Amino acid sequence: MIHRTRNIAAAAAALALGGCAQLPAVPFHGEALLEQTRAALDVRPQRIELAPASRPSLQRGDTFVFGRTTVTRVAAADTRTLTWALADGRSMRSPRDFFAPALSSENPGRRVDSTIAGDPSALWPLAAGRRVSFEETRRTTWSETGHVKETRLRWECEVVDARVSLVPAGDFATWHVRCSAHYPNFPLPMQTVTWDYAPSLGHYVRRSWFEGRRQREVMLSAALPGRIATPTRIDAVLARLAAE
Repeated sequence: MIHRTRNIAAAAAALALGGCAQLPAVPFHGEALLEQTRAALDVRPQRIELAPASRPSLQRGDTFVFGRTTVTRVAAADTRTLTWALADGRSMRSPRDFFAPALSSENPGRRVDSTIAGDPSALWPLAAGRRVSFEETRRTTWSETGHVKETRLRWECEVVDARVSLVPAGDFATWHVRCSAHYPNFPLPMQTVTWDYAPSLGHYVRRSWFEGRRQREVMLSAALPGRIATPTRIDAVLARLAAE
């Protein structure tokens, strides 16, 4: 249906711009056709109505694939934290709130550990207009030198709206969440991250952030509940994505 609408809109645009020689013999309903064209070319998020989202309960084995090769899997779960197994053999421990900073992670050449003061979980249940703020103390340790740098950040998170998020895994009803990190006593954010969180999956399907002077984004390609996320099934998903 989407492709058909786009084809109609494209034809309408061609007729509208092509001159009198191409006008149809029947009455030309220009306003209606131009409105179809505008709708087909409108790439703004489609706002929707969505029930407030409760905090999810991801379980050990739940697996998510972003892009064609990035596999993240819940390796362990308790009442407060999740430990994620990443594709390159690294691991990451995080709160159960997808928008909160990781508590510990291994990166090439350094390790990052964070403690959080405040209650990020107060953003739940997600609903438009809900806000929360909390503080992060981040300690970065460089492997070669052992040098440690401590950074304090104030995070401000907001549920912006409910929207349809179109990603390779499908079309999802999502809550759009935006978080900004601030240095103490400095009004402008040093980092902003957004997520499209799908209540039907209990996880986000899109994440975007600014890094290295460019906007970056990851989108969900597949999601597998832990009970069926066997190595064979994950390999089959990766093979399918590689062939697309």
